[in-house]
Amino acid sequence: MRQQPKTLRFASLVTLLATLQVVTSAHASSIARQCRWACHDEIAACVAAGGHLRTCRKSILGCCKREGVAVCQGPPASTTSTHGTHLHYTPNNNFDSSGRYVPGAVAFNLADVGSVSDLASLPSGVKALVWLGLCDGVDAAFVDAVRPFVSDPRVFGFYLMDEPDPTGQWAPLCTAANLMAEADWIHANVPGAHTFIVLMNLDTSTAPTYAGTYTPENSHIDLYGIDPYPCRTETNGCDYSMITKAVAAAETSGIPVDRIVPVYQAFGAGNWDDDGGGQYTLPTANQEQHILSTWAPLVPNPVFDYAYSWGTQNSDQALERSRDLQAVFFAHNVALQCRRRRP
Repeated sequence: MRQQPKTLRFASLVTLLATLQVVTSAHASSIARQCRWACHDEIAACVAAGGHLRTCRKSILGCCKREGVAVCQGPPASTTSTHGTHLHYTPNNNFDSSGRYVPGAVAFNLADVGSVSDLASLPSGVKALVWLGLCDGVDAAFVDAVRPFVSDPRVFGFYLMDEPDPTGQWAPLCTAANLMAEADWIHANVPGAHTFIVLMNLDTSTAPTYAGTYTPENSHIDLYGIDPYPCRTETNGCDYSMITKAVAAAETSGIPVDRIVPVYQAFGAGNWDDDGGGQYTLPTANQEQHILSTWAPLVPNPVFDYAYSWGTQNSDQALERSRDLQAVFFAHNVALQCRRRRP
């Protein structure tokens, strides 16, 4: 077969590459224009939830360019839906002295509410998870605590207890029967409201067990937080296998994966001691991204997710004082809102 001269072949290659570059640039420009037009409502919803315009545009348009214009097509984004993974919760110190919901600036949209005045302060599109901390069954204190929230559509649900102890060895005894009575009362009197607890791990973080604690069958609780905190001084970083082991243990104990709420570590230092002889450390931005990516395939579509903690509680460091972690969670929260439209 006859061959073309090398100079001719080279000239043809240069022409082809130039043509491809022009086509690629034109295509990228076209996609960018389409995304700016299609994602207008998504960006507006992000800003309405408390995000900064520049960050909202960057996150959502980047999502659109990666995944296609379809992510921003259809009905406008809503921050009031309770389906999928677009509800994001972070507790403690949620309101400043003027009553402003502070985590909204990082696109958290499920507020830690402890009073009717907190509820009244919520911006449009933000739901309330009402903290109760009660496990004495349906007594007068319980009814008095819940009743003010009964008819308010902004109430997503009730946080009954944090790490209740079914044994009475480490905290006051909290029986499954008492939680069942509370959950049943809420389901009967606040239709559509979710009941939620964070489970206590009865063994170590490296060999967790939730056996003999609480399940949908024995407590009628709707959602169960699992809170392995992998970043610690004794690991010289983070042991992400603690997350995988905790989820497996929860499923083994009878918690369906669609009832699990992932609790992400977003605190460290201070006076918190861990169960391995060391102290918790505040994750770096890279470590936090690794925590999120470890959780993602294990519990891919939680009803909501949970970053512990926005506010400091024990002379520790937490989200409210970490710009680096706030940036990680803003990108996470907004990206999830973008991805939930994907066909």
